[in-house]
Amino acid sequence: MRAFVSKFVLLGVALIGIALSRCCGAEPSRSLDLPATAIFSRGPNQWDHDVLEITKGRGANLGWYVRANREEDVTVWIEYSCEKPLNQEYLLSFDGVDSFWEVTTTAEGVWGRENLGNYRLRAGLPVLMMLVPPSGPKYEHPFRFRKLVIEGATPGNLELMSAPEIPAAPVAAPGFGKKLDALHPALAARDLRWEGTTLRISGMAMRAPRELIFTTWEGDLFALDLDAIPTDGPPPFRRIARGLSEPMGLTISAGRIFVTEKNEVTELIDADGDGVFETYRCLSHEWPCTMDNHEYLFGAVVQDAHLYFSASVAMGQRGTDNRQAPLRGSVFKVHIDTGKTELVAGGLRTPDGIGLGPRGAILVTDNQGEWLPANKLIQVQQDAFYQFRSRPPWHPFDRPQPTPPAVWLPHGEIASSPTEPILLPASWGPYAGQVIFGDATFGGLQRVFLEEVDGAMQGAAFPFSQGFRHLFHRLAFTTEGELLAGGIARGQDREFIERVSGLTYLRYTGKDVFEPLAARLRSNGIEIEFTLPLAEGVGWNPAGYYVTQWGYQATQTYGGAKVRHRRSEVRSASVSTDRRRVFLELPGLAAGEVVHVRLPQSLAATGGQPLWAGELWYSVNRIPRDTPGAVAVAPHGALTVAAPFFRFAGGDPGKVLFQNFCAACHSLDGNKLVGPSFLGLAGSRRRVRDLASGTTREVLADAAYLRESILDPNALVADGYPENIMPPIGATLTEAQLDDLVKFVVKASKPK
Repeated sequence: MRAFVSKFVLLGVALIGIALSRCCGAEPSRSLDLPATAIFSRGPNQWDHDVLEITKGRGANLGWYVRANREEDVTVWIEYSCEKPLNQEYLLSFDGVDSFWEVTTTAEGVWGRENLGNYRLRAGLPVLMMLVPPSGPKYEHPFRFRKLVIEGATPGNLELMSAPEIPAAPVAAPGFGKKLDALHPALAARDLRWEGTTLRISGMAMRAPRELIFTTWEGDLFALDLDAIPTDGPPPFRRIARGLSEPMGLTISAGRIFVTEKNEVTELIDADGDGVFETYRCLSHEWPCTMDNHEYLFGAVVQDAHLYFSASVAMGQRGTDNRQAPLRGSVFKVHIDTGKTELVAGGLRTPDGIGLGPRGAILVTDNQGEWLPANKLIQVQQDAFYQFRSRPPWHPFDRPQPTPPAVWLPHGEIASSPTEPILLPASWGPYAGQVIFGDATFGGLQRVFLEEVDGAMQGAAFPFSQGFRHLFHRLAFTTEGELLAGGIARGQDREFIERVSGLTYLRYTGKDVFEPLAARLRSNGIEIEFTLPLAEGVGWNPAGYYVTQWGYQATQTYGGAKVRHRRSEVRSASVSTDRRRVFLELPGLAAGEVVHVRLPQSLAATGGQPLWAGELWYSVNRIPRDTPGAVAVAPHGALTVAAPFFRFAGGDPGKVLFQNFCAACHSLDGNKLVGPSFLGLAGSRRRVRDLASGTTREVLADAAYLRESILDPNALVADGYPENIMPPIGATLTEAQLDDLVKFVVKASKPK
């Protein structure tokens, strides 16, 4: 057994009153059973009375909440039977402490009981325990699971809790609980399309103040004179190199051009000076690589004569035995003169973006997946490990305490496939010094404010702009602060690829827009800064701020649910004298968690301007000591409201689940996104590939088909789409949630 410790910081005493009910009225005891029948979701597996027969690990969610009245050491046992060896280990995640268990086979008809290790169970708040089956293909025989048993030393100390109910969210609108649907009012955009030619842009850089160069997925390098772009007609794209292999990063240093290709860092050289690059010098390729179609070298930045880039992991191998070539999921640096290559960090999955942030920090985005319960914005640190794991050999930086991201980017809420982060220049007014990034699925541009607290980078993510045709992959600024944004898509759907790939020209106009600008953590709450002063007398009522918080617990399954998701108490709200800041007093702050703040649409600026967007996600890595926010007395009448700030509608829970888990890839109106549209799906006949038999056939798209596709996306793959493109979201849904989601899709997919 190999243990990896990933401790959640103890939560504050003020949170002990979290609303979690006792499961089935069970009384605390010294020895506590965690039965298979009490798990969150069985996934694509079957019940045999009180036993779960696991034949497909990916997609099951074997989880329980446990509470102790006093802190103590406990031992965890498992009761199971398994007559033949498995090809991978099981994972036990105990409050974020990870242990791997190599399953011992049992004789036919015999139940085994095995010790899974000793753990420290903290008191008060419930602890999440998860038994995570290995992913991969269907087992040839079932692993039969009956229960876990926790043994402590204190009688009456332990109890099994039911999962907390997800807080009811206010009715959503674009920018307020929903993805924005329009261009930011202070941006002007122009689509630089050349009809008939699709440019899937994979890397971008400015070679001169008015010359952009960019690579494409097809392996070409183009140059574009920005001053020569006509008002009408195709931009004068000029190909200056060709034959590159899956280039995913491009940078320039002192006039030298570097590209990250499939398996090497390459310098392009124009030896004869004719403007076309004919010499390709391999600078470095000192890492293993396979032909898996998900292995890339992403991005490139140069700092102190070193080129930094990141390497993604394979997806095909993951579906069989969960192995990776050594050093995949790493950040490397290469000296641009000597080619000396050094390992910087590890534990990444799909780090499709690298850029420079405030004070020269190197930033990387990573995409939700195995070991990533949500998307991330990471400040790269030397020797850091960011928790993505495969089977041994382990990454050399694998360690008991993984490094947290600077900012979590909740999946489907603020990101789905985040791409290159880039620092906003001084010409972008109040947003200067902040970071924006694109997204290859969620679309648009999102904005991040970063601050350093007790030596740790952390901060808040804000929705910024949608309304673009392209799915932005790479970004570059001119010296005047104009933004060039390149879009890309892959797959087999040519219409989708052609629609969302290409080049967009963006300009910040300087127009005043009322929205949250920054968020700063204080010892006792969060201070929100706005771009414009609040109207006189508003902002003081704590009921005008809907705040929730949660943690994340990474496991080897895809994604992850929010842990201890709860509504937060807003004890008071205090407006600064210049009315540009509001301090929210939050007694329940906890390190290692995300705080989500939703503002009311009724909040207005001094000039009457409404909010453009009204929510933020702040990631708490450290809580500052002795830095309290100022709590002030509200002026007379400021706490009186004529109407509620938020409306809560019962609505359709399946619709909310669809928005959170499905809408980024599947539309309901016929518009093709990453996945097929659901319009007209229910009751239709669909061609699918049965991967188990290798055949293609037609199936009836009924509720049973939808349920199977959610629980096991690779069982029947829609014809024309690759396998492994859809995550098994069933791992994060309860049985009731799965029923709600299927019912909604059946109802919503019927033509109106």
